[in-house]
Amino acid sequence: PHAFRALHTPLMAVTNAISGITAVGGLMLLGQGGGLIAQTMAGTAVLASTVNIAGGFLVTKRMLDMFKRPTDPKEYNYLYALPALSTVGLYAAGTAMGFQSLEQMAYLAGSLASIGAIGGLASQKTSRYGNALGMIGVSTGLAATLGMMNYAPSTAMLAAGLMGTGAMAGLAVGKKVQVTELPQTVAAFHSLVGLAAMVTSMASFAVHPDANNMHKVAAMLGDFIGGVTLTGSMVAFAKLHGLMPSKPLNLPSKNMLNLGAIGLQTAMMAGFLASSSATAGSALLASTAGLSMALGYHQTRHTPLLRQQYV
Repeated sequence: PHAFRALHTPLMAVTNAISGITAVGGLMLLGQGGGLIAQTMAGTAVLASTVNIAGGFLVTKRMLDMFKRPTDPKEYNYLYALPALSTVGLYAAGTAMGFQSLEQMAYLAGSLASIGAIGGLASQKTSRYGNALGMIGVSTGLAATLGMMNYAPSTAMLAAGLMGTGAMAGLAVGKKVQVTELPQTVAAFHSLVGLAAMVTSMASFAVHPDANNMHKVAAMLGDFIGGVTLTGSMVAFAKLHGLMPSKPLNLPSKNMLNLGAIGLQTAMMAGFLASSSATAGSALLASTAGLSMALGYHQTRHTPLLRQQYV
């Protein structure tokens, strides 16, 4: 079913918050070697993702609150924490009792809850349930990852610190921003998803430079998509916030520029798969990041972005 027009931006916000599950990639790389740069990128992914998760769900709630009427019954939103705590508690108890492969079951439960969240935002009647399901899904996925990693104490403290700091920052921004600025806030949060995907992909190769081609394809695609998302969302934020004109930028031969960028990216992918050098691979990933960010900027600047599309 199609979402009501009024729910387009809350749907984008909750989808954005769910995509903050990119934190899982950063958490799986923390403490796994690869050097200082790789670990810094992994930590950046965790921090950026948790800012997006906490802020995204709060922004979704605030948007949904705009549709509340004085005659609506009182809500007890804090009770939504009960199923989330129950799910995480069952996973923790099962792990403590020695049951195997509970992470896969937790990931499945989290995925189903996240899918239900997106479906819930298609209707006014179920939109609040959708936001709650999203929080349950993401928290379950993060809990399963933390339980699986078996961190050293120092790494566990680092992960907790990054996630706590990111969550507090996201909540502070989501709470402080004005109601009229919520749409551009969604775009700003979405840029963090792109940043997290990009640095996670580069850090993953740095930690596993001898990975198979499937891993390398995933790393380069994540790097490319993350870069496009990062700058594209930043331009969308700038347009919605009035920092950049919404009128599209019409450069001559813009389609040829796009085709040239895609051709160059295809050549870099081929070189990446053919190379066995960690240095060359890292350089190609860095080049992909630069090219994709330029392409994301170019594409979004050429797209008319009307505020009415987001509210």
